[in-house]
Amino acid sequence: MIDFEQKFKEYIQSRIVNLNEREIDILVPKLYMSWLDTPADWLDSKSPNAYFSQMEAAELIKNLGEYLLAGVNAPGPLLCSIADRNKQTYPLLVSLLINYDGEREDALKYAIVRLIEEMDFKHPYAYYIDVIKTADEANDFTEICAEELKNAGQQYFDESFKAYKEVNTPYAADCFLDILCDMPFDERVYDCVLERFLYCEDGKAFYASLLGKLGEEKAIPYLSDALRLEGIKYYDYIAVKNALEALGSENDIERDFSGDKDYEKLAELGDDN
Repeated sequence: MIDFEQKFKEYIQSRIVNLNEREIDILVPKLYMSWLDTPADWLDSKSPNAYFSQMEAAELIKNLGEYLLAGVNAPGPLLCSIADRNKQTYPLLVSLLINYDGEREDALKYAIVRLIEEMDFKHPYAYYIDVIKTADEANDFTEICAEELKNAGQQYFDESFKAYKEVNTPYAADCFLDILCDMPFDERVYDCVLERFLYCEDGKAFYASLLGKLGEEKAIPYLSDALRLEGIKYYDYIAVKNALEALGSENDIERDFSGDKDYEKLAELGDDN
């Protein structure tokens, strides 16, 4: 596997000697464009662009997988060739995303989702829903799936809400609620978030933030009551106040949080400044 970034660094090394930083910033992009079309001995006299442009679609995706699994940035010419031939490469890319099961699985799949986003390909949202539905904890891959679903719009609301009702892990349930709160408002989502806010033992700050994001003013009395709860933690108290402010409500309820570890830590940081 060839490290194209290193080869480019070697290519420009002698060409930027004695240049200042501004001159380098101007020259390097020009050198890169020239380098892409310059035949190289280490590519059997092919240029970086030509090296990948002659490959079959399956070989392009195979090369991509090798770079991603090795933790090496995929070469720009490889990504351009994949994008230029998206009708052939996109189905293979999605197949790799869905079917790969092996070492560095989450890292590879995370990188593919980012690539799909960067190349403005269609996201396999139904697969993202399945990923989150079966997840029991957060990782980079599940989190990026969630971020993409937040932008999916109303089209995937029903599927996401159905999945929320079917999950059996706290992480998956919370993840779907977060996603649903970024989609067009639905009263059912508000009811679910409010119920969790009122009856949860942990996570009150998270559910308060969701109520603030939903923008439903009916939540104001419940949030205000929470500020008066005996034993409310400082972290939760701040989250509830922020949610109230997001809903356009002001309050003057002050509490003494002496002894609360989060409050004391912040107080110490304030004293240090």
